[in-house]
Amino acid sequence: MKIFSILLVVLLLFSNVVYAQMQLKLSQNVEQQNLQFMSSDLKSNLQLELPNTAYTLPPDNLSFYKGMFILGLMADLTMPLGEEDGFKHIAGTAYSAHVMAGYLITSQFLLTLRAGYVNYGTQTEEGSEQGYSYSYEDTYSQIPILLGVYYILNMQGAFKPYIGFSLGLFLQTYAVKWSQTYGQGIPAYNFEESFSASSFGIVPGIGAYFMLLSAMIHVAVEYNMLFSGIPTAEQTNTLEKVSGVTATTATNDDVKASSISFLLGVSFPIGGN
Repeated sequence: MKIFSILLVVLLLFSNVVYAQMQLKLSQNVEQQNLQFMSSDLKSNLQLELPNTAYTLPPDNLSFYKGMFILGLMADLTMPLGEEDGFKHIAGTAYSAHVMAGYLITSQFLLTLRAGYVNYGTQTEEGSEQGYSYSYEDTYSQIPILLGVYYILNMQGAFKPYIGFSLGLFLQTYAVKWSQTYGQGIPAYNFEESFSASSFGIVPGIGAYFMLLSAMIHVAVEYNMLFSGIPTAEQTNTLEKVSGVTATTATNDDVKASSISFLLGVSFPIGGN
């Protein structure tokens, strides 16, 4: 009877151990299956919501820009360069306005045509020499008509930097007023004349377009270099200029109207493929 009781107790303990192990194994299997299901479900959801090509730009997306027109308005601040007794002597800081039309001949090459008016203001000076005093005013302005080609470095994104240059014609006007006053009852001498001439020039520059809704903000820095000098009369010095009779217009190639410009404008893209 004791032996039977002992065997019964051992059997019960063994069955409990086996049952506990079976429960533990079953629990582990269920947990592993749940993890696999959750992982598979999460992976499928991620693949559904975030496909690999969702944010990849198609290779031919740039072809959209080819054939696009760009119309713009620009204002700029232009500073004369050169010696103090040269171009800076007759020209001050200029404020100007331009209109521009552009056409994208490829997705990144922009052909432009623009025209503007640049007014360098009026410079004045007064002084005296032996026997007389003088005063004069110099006024200088330009009308540039330029054809340009520019390479846009990056058409993707809102920031579109570019580099290029323009070539064209600069219509120049130079006006001078001169007054000499003598003592001892001698009448004053007054001289006023305006000279015009044209010059070819080159305008290299760098800049960028910033996309803003349906418009583009345009900023640029340009160097204006004219191949010939400012218009003047064919006379050799100041005294001959105010007292001579010739009015033949020529250019003073010792004084070239070179300058640097800082531009700000707004442009509107039209069309495209």
